[in-house]
Amino acid sequence: MKKNDKIFLTLVIALFCFSSCDYLDVVPDNVATIDYAFRNRTESEKYLYTCYSYRPPVGSVDNDPAMNGSDETWQRYITSGGWPTFTNSYIARGFQSSNSPRLNFWDGENSGTPLWTGIRDCNIFLENIDKVHDLTDYERSRWIAEVKFLKAYYHYYLFKCYGPIPVIDVNLPISAGIDEVKVYRQPVDSVVSYITNLMAEAAIDLPDADEVIEGTEAGRVDKLAALSMRAEVLLFAASPLFNGNTYYAGMVDNRGEQLFSQTYDPNKWKLAADACKEAIDSCLAQGKGLYDIVDPMISNAPDPFKLQTTYRQVICDRWNKELIWGSTNYNCGYLTQNATPRLVRLDPSTLNAATSEWAPTLKMAQAYYSANGVPISEDIDWQNNGWYGNRFKVREEPSSGDEIYYVKEGERTAYLHYNREPRFYASLGFDKGIYFGNGYYDFPSDVKYCDFLNFGVSGYQGGSGYSITGYSVKKDHSFKNAQTYSTTSVEYFPFPIIRLADLYLMYAEALNEERGPVDEVFYYVDQVRARAGLDGIKESWQNYSINPNEPETKDGLRKIIHQERTIELAFEGKRFWDIRRWNEIEVLNDQPRGWNILGETPEDFYRVVPVATDPVAFTVKDYFWPIKESNLTVNRNLIQNYGW
Repeated sequence: MKKNDKIFLTLVIALFCFSSCDYLDVVPDNVATIDYAFRNRTESEKYLYTCYSYRPPVGSVDNDPAMNGSDETWQRYITSGGWPTFTNSYIARGFQSSNSPRLNFWDGENSGTPLWTGIRDCNIFLENIDKVHDLTDYERSRWIAEVKFLKAYYHYYLFKCYGPIPVIDVNLPISAGIDEVKVYRQPVDSVVSYITNLMAEAAIDLPDADEVIEGTEAGRVDKLAALSMRAEVLLFAASPLFNGNTYYAGMVDNRGEQLFSQTYDPNKWKLAADACKEAIDSCLAQGKGLYDIVDPMISNAPDPFKLQTTYRQVICDRWNKELIWGSTNYNCGYLTQNATPRLVRLDPSTLNAATSEWAPTLKMAQAYYSANGVPISEDIDWQNNGWYGNRFKVREEPSSGDEIYYVKEGERTAYLHYNREPRFYASLGFDKGIYFGNGYYDFPSDVKYCDFLNFGVSGYQGGSGYSITGYSVKKDHSFKNAQTYSTTSVEYFPFPIIRLADLYLMYAEALNEERGPVDEVFYYVDQVRARAGLDGIKESWQNYSINPNEPETKDGLRKIIHQERTIELAFEGKRFWDIRRWNEIEVLNDQPRGWNILGETPEDFYRVVPVATDPVAFTVKDYFWPIKESNLTVNRNLIQNYGW
């Protein structure tokens, strides 16, 4: 082989090998090192955990693109250097590039996890685990199943980011020729088939949920996680982005292979619905259910606080019955810090322990239903009383009566903050809104509320962290956290990668697309609504909506299910991907807005202002990440994603 050819081969191999894993520092041809790694149970278990170490940081307010890259939240620019601190906010600001992609999961650069390296290490594990002689048959089959699932999951995450990807089922030998290592991206349907078949294969030998030991094995994958994630993959494949999408008709490689099928296939919705139902039935059979526990700590609290707090604990009560698979590779303390508003005046040395910089947009505040369980734009009461038209205005009457459970008694806030569903009050911190918990439980004498006005305790305070929109995320931190003048404490929880309510709504969506508004669709959405304290869809729309017949059509019910997902799964990293798979990227072109946080009076504060100094026009190209240009130079068989 010529010298230049050797260099070229090395570069191509590097495209899929990347750096070696942190723990072993192995390379595929280092047989002695691999043999050492699989010489006994102890060493091979370490390699198993190495395979787990590549899990993308789901729930990271910084490095999970879905947590801060959509229209749910916005982060202020940091004065020093003029840039936001959250890496994922660059995606929302349109700063993605093909020269040096942000959150580059293909190459493991710019805060992206090196997923091809993870796949390579999974393959090494599967190729060598049979060498270990002191494993029980149960352990061997379980570990193999876990790693098969992880390999499928890493392919799936890359698929979400890049669309059609290469499938690396086995590692290429170091002796592979140039043509062998110049891999192709596979068509969408082939990628989906590979991922879902491998997940189904893994599920056979994975343990039931109750066989995973919480203290020592928490976060390891079980049968329910595999079945549920397989259902999610099939839902993605059935969705408009991948199912007959003509935007990508021109994505044809040099073999003439069409990477996106141009024909809509309704059977994909059936496959997704069947997989969702299988996962749901398995979850229920193993004791899973919608979380409905009132924590004993608040057993004497007023009912509105019980309902709100139970909804918050769906996320924050660790390893609860609704959680199907939780992320354990991310410290939720940083998320909590950026979600929590200041509720008391803090000592300057602890000022940044509660910043509320991960700030919900005004769009999200409007997305939640009315107290009647329908969109505020079509609620009869909101229309007849003028609340919708005046929603951005300050109400003259101060809070009184039952309102004092939601808005501080005697205070005034915008019409938008009154007469809303329980999930609104459970999910958002807003100006003059009651903030039950965080060390303050004795209502009304010792329960705090937010003050987001300029230099209010929760608001702008010069050089400290603050919300750019005048809202905070109440949902994603435990009510048991405590905040005092000088200290803060944080309750740990694994961030949900998938939970049962998500699975219910996935099933309802797939079933509606397959069969239309049949009773079973309503049943599963209504289960989620009931836990939130709302009546069912049909009853709510018939009694309170100006469009009472909307649930009776597939299109109408689709709209309702989409909004239900936006509300129920808000701030859980779901909407980012939903917008993409629904082919609705254009909704990100709505200018993100909030309140005038520099206002010192209610009348000045409650002025709607844009919060983005650099509005972006998102287009078809933004559905997927670009592949780094240098990779395309090395491997001419790869083609770039559309528009990049």
